[in-house]
Amino acid sequence: MKRKILIADTIRNALERGQSILNRGSFAIFTTLSGKEALALHKAHKMDLIIVSLELADISGDRLCSMIRQDNDLKNVSILVTCANDQLCVKRATHCGANAYITKPFHAEQLSEKVTVLLSIPRRQKYRVLLKASVKGQQSGGFFYCSTRDISTSGIMIEAEQALDEGDILSVSFVLPGLGHVSAEGEIQRIEKKGAVYGYGIRFRDLLHTHRQAIEAFILSRTEQKT
Repeated sequence: MKRKILIADTIRNALERGQSILNRGSFAIFTTLSGKEALALHKAHKMDLIIVSLELADISGDRLCSMIRQDNDLKNVSILVTCANDQLCVKRATHCGANAYITKPFHAEQLSEKVTVLLSIPRRQKYRVLLKASVKGQQSGGFFYCSTRDISTSGIMIEAEQALDEGDILSVSFVLPGLGHVSAEGEIQRIEKKGAVYGYGIRFRDLLHTHRQAIEAFILSRTEQKT
């Protein structure tokens, strides 16, 4: 079942031009620029998340949030308020009962992080895939193959027979089904050993935005398959 997200803000146009988790087909998106209509839509469809601007023409975002929180039939929803980056607006956004706020201007990736948390979308997914890796600075022919144990937008856990050291920098390359090729550089921050197999916890360094979005979409799709 698709999660229902209501956007009572002008940000939808900006999101459609960029890369955002909200562009995925995993959500049913409702949009409006009216606080009154936002309230009516929530009453009719019971949203999972409401993203509302603090400054709406008819009902302000903080007032709308307060109205929803005071209604026992409507209050069980996550609310994210968007607002200007000034002290008064932030104070209004934090005192109206919203779960979180985000200041404008913001990048689609920042919004995706907020949405992920508010909808409790898992950040990590267990998944095994063949992965090609090499230690940075190693001589040619230093590539080795291993398998992933789990993956997230912040890092990856791999299993290999290759002996490596904490702090080693690796270049890794793998394919996510239906989402394409991902390559990244990461640092080994944790080592486990079970028999002849090593487990390496790798934190990504400067992961490309497109690759981060691919991993995010992959985790979401795998989670939905299990529900």
